[in-house]
Amino acid sequence: MKNKNSNHILDLQQRIKDSLSPLIDDDFMLLDIPNHRNIGDSLIWKGELIYFSTLNYKCLSQFNRYTFKNEYITSAQTPILLHGGGNFGDIYSSSQKFKLEIIKRFPDNKIIILPQTVHYKDLRRRDSDLNLMNSHKKLYICVRDTNSYNIIAEKFDVSRLLLLPDMAFFLNLDQHIVGRGINKYLYLDRTDAESIERLSKSQLEKYGIIEGIDIKDWPTYNSSPIKLFNIACNYIEAFEGKVTLKLKNIPLFNLLIHDAYGLKKRGRMDSLIRTGIDFLNSYDTILTTRLHGLILSILLNKEVLIIDNSYGKSENFYNTWLRDFSDVKLCIHD
Repeated sequence: MKNKNSNHILDLQQRIKDSLSPLIDDDFMLLDIPNHRNIGDSLIWKGELIYFSTLNYKCLSQFNRYTFKNEYITSAQTPILLHGGGNFGDIYSSSQKFKLEIIKRFPDNKIIILPQTVHYKDLRRRDSDLNLMNSHKKLYICVRDTNSYNIIAEKFDVSRLLLLPDMAFFLNLDQHIVGRGINKYLYLDRTDAESIERLSKSQLEKYGIIEGIDIKDWPTYNSSPIKLFNIACNYIEAFEGKVTLKLKNIPLFNLLIHDAYGLKKRGRMDSLIRTGIDFLNSYDTILTTRLHGLILSILLNKEVLIIDNSYGKSENFYNTWLRDFSDVKLCIHD
């Protein structure tokens, strides 16, 4: 079944090709890939790989932040691409720290940060980060919305700043589109650091939702408002990363470490994406506070109602790219 927004999706893909592809002028490495359970980041990663297949140059290797070593990059001619997403700023410090270390360690390499949403609570940290980044004259930053663009533009050379959509739009999921008729609603409500208060029953009724709504996060997260389980999982994933870092330096044990997946199951990215597809295909209409709940719903031809996250990520993305999409609406949280 063809996606009703296929022409809009192709336009977004073409915008990325037109702006980003000319910058990638040699075989490159992809760093900071998402070795964790967030389905949205796996969608981005898969989209990046599909995009790479359109280039004249190849991806030499992929590493997450725990499997990469500086000595793996031996030439200043090797472009470094940093995985996109929503971890630019001071919410997810480990990824931001890794970006800054790469920028400092490789001053002569072209570095491209793939499309990101930017958010800082601490303006002094923002200024410090951007001053460092602006000092690297071969660094290019791609952002996913106009608000992020304006934040970066205050302190960064705009000739090296690109406004581009999310890389997950390179996925073609037409073969996974199912017909309507399930008559079930999903309220995909994030339970992590970007969560907000849920819409009330009266607010839902304004959008025609009277009953029969399931309130859940991604299947890889605990949907309970009690966040202890998710916090524990975050610590476990961080611990696994530190173990990976240690084992990389021990002969024979380092053979257990996959460059992309570390100690985790190979092919986990595709498995997580399939989990997300099956999850959303149990519903006709999706209300979502997750940006990639929104994007995956679009790719699966769903009706989508957007509820923003804690700092405007989804609303800003909608206003930048999605206003002309069919069956994609923005809910105003009173």
